[in-house]
Amino acid sequence: MDIQTAIASHPLFTGAALAGMLALFGMIRDYRHSRRADLDKVSLISWGTVSGAALIIAIVSLAIGLRTGG
Repeated sequence: MDIQTAIASHPLFTGAALAGMLALFGMIRDYRHSRRADLDKVSLISWGTVSGAALIIAIVSLAIGLRTGG
């Protein structure tokens, strides 16, 4: 079984992959936001919080998916 079939076989694996990508995107945005040159360009979204919550969701979804034998 290849990785694409394993991810698509269980909906929690798909959710974990999407949440992981969102967490990575949030981490990159938070890193770029904290090192911005123009201090007047603030973000309306707290990317650190978004990436932390998405990472927790990804880990829990992956753990439940593995536990159920997906």
